[in-house]
Amino acid sequence: MFLQKNDKVALISPAGPITNRQPVTDAENLLNKWHLQAELGKNALKSQGHFAGSDAERLADLQKALDNPKLKAIWALRGGYGSIRIVDELNFSKFLSRPKLLIGFSDITILHCKLQQLNIPSLHAFMPVQLKDAISEEVLIQTKNAFFGKAFHYSFKPSAYNKLPQNIEGKIVGGNLANIYSLEGTPINLDTQNKILFIEDVGESLYQIDRMMISLKKAGKLMGLKALVVGQFTDIPDNKPYFGKTYQEIILEHTASYSYPIFFNAPIGHIPNNYPLLLGATLQIEYFANKIVFTQIK
Repeated sequence: MFLQKNDKVALISPAGPITNRQPVTDAENLLNKWHLQAELGKNALKSQGHFAGSDAERLADLQKALDNPKLKAIWALRGGYGSIRIVDELNFSKFLSRPKLLIGFSDITILHCKLQQLNIPSLHAFMPVQLKDAISEEVLIQTKNAFFGKAFHYSFKPSAYNKLPQNIEGKIVGGNLANIYSLEGTPINLDTQNKILFIEDVGESLYQIDRMMISLKKAGKLMGLKALVVGQFTDIPDNKPYFGKTYQEIILEHTASYSYPIFFNAPIGHIPNNYPLLLGATLQIEYFANKIVFTQIK
């Protein structure tokens, strides 16, 4: 399911619209540099209100990308909102006979969770709309390695909020917290038992983060984990009235009764240097006094 030289990558917009063609051009240039070919979805540049075209148009592009044997990967141009409106209409029968790599994050968490349910790994990584930012060469190299099925390996500084840090290994699942929360009680309900759960988010108020963590706890999603990995929570608006806790303290409060390790500050999420994470695969976490190391081992 990983890419080889000269493979074709579908560029589609399953959720929000892009405002100009620059992300497509940037993606085409990067894929060409990596000796890959881009194929733009028929409806990828459309816009209809909050969405990149109608539900039917976005669904058609994604279904074609899933079914077409000539397309070896699917890269979402951006997130936003909209994947949840079409996910139940997708037919994965042809895809399951020829799995391919799905790439994206944020709203694309909906599709990641569906693939995690089908036991197909998918890549949580930056999207073409982020290429306008100053993405480091290190992140580009790690992401290219992930595209081609080479195990990524990177490190980051520990957080003072880390809880019971230790070496751990297990299957990692998850994605954007708000999207995981939105799937509770649906057929795409995320299975977190005996797994490493990863969460990140953007633009959510502290009280909303609190609400979502309480909901996951009540649903049993925070119980029985191997570990919890917390990525970046960015652009948190001012809470009026003052909430009284940081997002780290909120997460620690709602996991206080559990004895698994929690790792904060993973460089993954809505940031320019958004490192890759192969969801549904095995992640090795090594803890040192001055760094935490993530290695994809399967």
